[in-house]
Amino acid sequence: MDEIEVRELVPSEYKEWDLLVEKAQSGTLFHTSDWLEIYRDVLSKDLKIYGCFRNGELVGGCPIFIRNIKGMVKIANSTSIMTDYCGPLIKEGASSKASKRMQDTHEIFGALREFLCNQGFDSITLTLSPGLGDVRPFTWKGWESSVRYTHHLDLKENIDSNLSRKIKRELKSAEEAGLNTRVSNDLDTYYRLFSLVYDKQNLKPPVPKEFFGRVFKLIEEKDVGYMFVSETPEGEAVASHLNLYGKKCTVTWSSALNPEFGRMGPNALLYYNEFLNLRSRDFEYMNVMAANVPRFTDFIMGFSPKIVPYYTVTLRNTKYSLIRILYQATHEENE
Repeated sequence: MDEIEVRELVPSEYKEWDLLVEKAQSGTLFHTSDWLEIYRDVLSKDLKIYGCFRNGELVGGCPIFIRNIKGMVKIANSTSIMTDYCGPLIKEGASSKASKRMQDTHEIFGALREFLCNQGFDSITLTLSPGLGDVRPFTWKGWESSVRYTHHLDLKENIDSNLSRKIKRELKSAEEAGLNTRVSNDLDTYYRLFSLVYDKQNLKPPVPKEFFGRVFKLIEEKDVGYMFVSETPEGEAVASHLNLYGKKCTVTWSSALNPEFGRMGPNALLYYNEFLNLRSRDFEYMNVMAANVPRFTDFIMGFSPKIVPYYTVTLRNTKYSLIRILYQATHEENE
């Protein structure tokens, strides 16, 4: 088998990378150069896209965000804030044999693994997309693995028969309050609701308005998603979802809610009406990324979703592990 070469892509190769993302089963909007560049430009993230080549053909790769903390530790992560997964990709092989597909996966991921290990990182964390579950090229070489979850709502199912009593009560409350839903593209509306969520906790929003401005621009220019809002009879938006398009699915990426209207059921109404709208379109399921936070999980389980795992692999050197232990011990003493 021909040797796999791994190297950093230059910006002129990003179109080739995006074609790989489009064709790869595990490719997502989060892998695209358009999405990654928002983090690089707005949040000043140090971004590298590493490509795996066989005979000059791009057959795999992985985006990496790099942090250098006070010159002491160098950390690599395939995800950043507000992106749950964005890990290694491989080109889909033509072979129908499972053994050949596994061999290709292990060769490409093995080459990527060795390349990353030689870049001087003290910690490396890769979070693979749902459906890409073979992490053995990493765990067989001493990497740690952990499992995370997302929720899938099957659009072929009868939503009314799957609703919990709590969700039914919330939908009744929304109806009694006269709430309705619609598609919107107003950035100010979304960021106001998003900020209210953090104001309630006396926290600053994790990303600036400019970040969402770039996301809204991407949605408008490339038709990669939409915003859905719940609003009062007077036209005041009280809850909103930013939904992104994936392969055969939509991704409920970011949600925002005015806490004062939480008891009226606006969030339940959003999910319910989104489901009814999407089942008439060319999508198979809704990917609701709220399975790793208990209070969100309790809510979405009221729609009887399928729980889908995805995996993270991590490698830390001794220096990083010791610094991490000391950091945790110091903070425990100060609490």
